Amino acid sequence: MSNHVSGIPGSPEESYKMMYSYLYMLKQVNPGTKTCVKLDDASKFKYLFIALGACIEGFAFMRKVIAVDATSLKNRYGGVLVFAEAQNPNGQSYPLAFAVLDSENLTSWTWFFEMLKSVIQDSSELVFMSERNQSLIFAIGSVFPEAHYGHCLWHLKEKVKWHAGNVNKVIVGHRFMELGRYYTVDDFNSAYHSFEKRYPAVYKYVQEHTENDKWARVFFSRDRYNFDTINSVESMKSVFKEATTWALIPMLDCIVRKFSDWFTQRKEAVSRSIDTSLVPLVENYLHGLWAVAQKLSVRELNSYELKYEITDTAGKMFWASLVEKSCTCKVWDYEKFPCLHGLAAYIYFTTNVDGNGLNIHELCSKYYWTGLWALAYDRTLCVVPDMSSWNVPDQIKEVKIMPPDRIRGKGRKRVG
Repeated sequence: MSNHVSGIPGSPEESYKMMYSYLYMLKQVNPGTKTCVKLDDASKFKYLFIALGACIEGFAFMRKVIAVDATSLKNRYGGVLVFAEAQNPNGQSYPLAFAVLDSENLTSWTWFFEMLKSVIQDSSELVFMSERNQSLIFAIGSVFPEAHYGHCLWHLKEKVKWHAGNVNKVIVGHRFMELGRYYTVDDFNSAYHSFEKRYPAVYKYVQEHTENDKWARVFFSRDRYNFDTINSVESMKSVFKEATTWALIPMLDCIVRKFSDWFTQRKEAVSRSIDTSLVPLVENYLHGLWAVAQKLSVRELNSYELKYEITDTAGKMFWASLVEKSCTCKVWDYEKFPCLHGLAAYIYFTTNVDGNGLNIHELCSKYYWTGLWALAYDRTLCVVPDMSSWNVPDQIKEVKIMPPDRIRGKGRKRVG
């Protein structure tokens, strides 16, 4: 990557002077884009927020789970770069908004979420996932009172495993991750009891310092689908690692260019799947289960609820309802597409009851439908053109931003 992007000078000071002009052009080529700059009392740069119009519109067709994380800026003025992202139905990162803050504290996080609320409505369907940063958590609760919050299971695992004694910490971490991913309360309780007996010190830490409903799937009160980590944001941070050393505008331009590339690539992926009703991730999953599901024993229990008893290959019985889109194994309930038993019930219904009455995509969350996937990438995400072609009103060009004070020591400032 180059830090001299679109003809914009690479000087950090020049980036602050030209910030309003760059943001003006960004909004010109991306209608519906939301940007905001906050200055301190001395007119020095403090915060910046950007949500691109195409991403705002596309989020309407995404599962309503948002991962949030920050990474340090390595330039002479410091600060942190924040990403808020969803995940598209095919398991890829979907950028929603990004920001530059002076540090991670309650004031800066509150400002960020207030800006995010200007493009995303507060809703009981909304779920935020992040590290256990107390100021971030408090800001979410204050700004999005109807939303729910969950801990990143991977980051929590990293903290939990270091409370183990003379045992393999990697194995402890693995066992804890398994706890978070059980589908039934009985399975969780059984495994948690075994975890307590095997790792009492770790169990004590988990009991005293965490809340099960923030990390364990079986106690999470909202639809989290398959989300339990913010690793997708971690991946995004690594993509822009070099750019965090650049001046502000070249860094922003690099981010917008990468997002534009992703939109183009994923729009092409959608076009290749347009003849199927479900996204490839779910389509392939169900295809992989089909042969096994066909061989399972199925017995009708209730013709009105389309409820069936399914016996698996080990002789264990499950109940699945095609009307309620639910199974006693709870995989369907959480993942929002049919489990093995639900698929067996569907095959039985379409083969023996009504061969034309039900399409498989109707048993999945609408967020996995190819049609909605296509709408998420319906718009083109554009980069700011070369500076030689900018046409910025004088009143905007005349507004200059002073850079913040230089930092003496670099690093990610956090206030828990």
